[in-house]
Amino acid sequence: MKKTIVLLTLLPLAFLPFSTPALDWEHYNHNPNFKPAILPNGAVANMDAVQKGANIMRTTDELKAVKIIDNVWFFHGEFYAPVVIETDEGLLVFSTGEHAEDGTNFRKAIREQISNKPVIGVFYDHAHYPKGTRTLLDGDEAIIVAHPDSNTILSATGAGLSDPNIGEMGPSLDARAAIHFGAFAPKDGPDAMATPLALAFGHENAWMPATKTLEHGESMTIAGLEIQAFHANTDSADSLTFWIPELKLVIDNVVWPAVNTYTLRGDSYRPPEFWMDSLRQIRDLYPEIVLNVGAGAKELVGKENIQKTVTSLGDSMAFIYDQSIRLTNMGVHPAELKHYIKMPDSLLASDYVNEVYGQWDTFPQAFPTWNAGWFSGYAEDIHALPKPVYSAKFVELAGGDKQVMTKFKQAFADGKYLWAKELATNLYYADPSNKEKRQALADTFRKLGQYSAGSIVRNFYLAGAISLEGNNDVTLGGVQTEDWVKADTMRAVNYLRTRINPEKSIGVDGVLVFNIDGNVSALSIRNSIAEFIADADKLKNADATISISADIFAKYYRGEVDADALITEGNTDALALISVFDTYRHVPMYPSSFNIK
Repeated sequence: MKKTIVLLTLLPLAFLPFSTPALDWEHYNHNPNFKPAILPNGAVANMDAVQKGANIMRTTDELKAVKIIDNVWFFHGEFYAPVVIETDEGLLVFSTGEHAEDGTNFRKAIREQISNKPVIGVFYDHAHYPKGTRTLLDGDEAIIVAHPDSNTILSATGAGLSDPNIGEMGPSLDARAAIHFGAFAPKDGPDAMATPLALAFGHENAWMPATKTLEHGESMTIAGLEIQAFHANTDSADSLTFWIPELKLVIDNVVWPAVNTYTLRGDSYRPPEFWMDSLRQIRDLYPEIVLNVGAGAKELVGKENIQKTVTSLGDSMAFIYDQSIRLTNMGVHPAELKHYIKMPDSLLASDYVNEVYGQWDTFPQAFPTWNAGWFSGYAEDIHALPKPVYSAKFVELAGGDKQVMTKFKQAFADGKYLWAKELATNLYYADPSNKEKRQALADTFRKLGQYSAGSIVRNFYLAGAISLEGNNDVTLGGVQTEDWVKADTMRAVNYLRTRINPEKSIGVDGVLVFNIDGNVSALSIRNSIAEFIADADKLKNADATISISADIFAKYYRGEVDADALITEGNTDALALISVFDTYRHVPMYPSSFNIK
């Protein structure tokens, strides 16, 4: 060993900063040995990771209660289906689904497959799947247990999936979530879903607020069963791990059957160090059973098996996180990190270390950019030409449209899909309405999606292809639900300030009051900004007032009616002030024009 250390010290310093580059880019750019699979629904996809993870996933076409031990059932079917524990007094249910229909379906399955006893306790493991509670309970009186931050997070997000750092930007993250989960995928054909990890959007929200919260390490007893909670921060900051000592059982949102420490849909930052701490917390309890509610894993059984699995999962997270930090501290550009981090074979031995959901090469850049913001530190990244301008100059430099298109076709035919993407991207941005150029980029995105092991990456590539081919519903924009608007109309008025249009508001100065079913607030418009005012005492000298119902305001906020619908005849002052705000509309993911005002 000492000889090895001495030998390393003699190597030229130029060779020390980087690991051996990963080969991921070569998979996309010239891999003659890979062919995507064609599934029964016609989907064309890379199924390597799916096949590796198949044995540990519980997603099936049938909602079926699997008995784990006496009085404990784990539903297979939906990847977020609940755990049910039967006690003498009634049922305890962990997770209620993503919408009201889920709650109805889960209750029906519980009644048919487990018990007719009342549900006396509902436990939220995190903010994504507590939205079927009202229909699951169907009148049963139950205590609802959650993290101390749960009600705040769920009240702010409503029916949305995201937990944004900036609340006003929630709709944008929800739009990305729709793409993430394949909301625009057809039922069959090459672009169909290749995994059953789809979520439904636009359904009724049946969430009910928690009536009891548990601090980290705090225990409660219900129906004679002690349940201890440990706070976790995984894909949601309000995650809870439930430990039932009598049963040596963990119910969690931590031991995922696939790593995903960054998600392409955005959302709040997922601190890997906290996630790893939560894994170690579970490991150190020495449980005999782990039931992961929110991420699709089958039951994990056996002390030794759990110790090995949880350690491998945590180590895979630690490897990517620590190597990202190591290379960043050496000065590697954030966008280049993915080319220097390759998962060790020793970690790949675990089925839980797979890319069926998130791809590892999409993780590393998240950590330095969360730490330092968007700027890489490299001077060339401070300023840039607008994409359409850059692309026009690129095409001109390369010899014009015909020459670039010829080079694109050759790269595509040779399977050099990353280079083909660069060429097609510049063709598109230089001339976004041109059908041939749009199709060239769409074809490339589709190929990249078909080569991608992770379902999230595949869905984003295919959404881009579908957008380029004319589906204007695919967008990175969004708007909150009607229920969200009506739940707190003053909050919605405040958020309206982010729609002020600078060109429309030049020279406009005035205070516009909104009286929405008696809830009064205002926007003070000046210098092309709108300041929210909630204090009624400051509104005595307002310039105009709009008095409307929450129903009409919600329709306006969502872009279903324009500003005229808010104004009574002759109220010209109010019309002049409200007209400085854009009526909501979304821009397609890949528009045919960049003239967006």
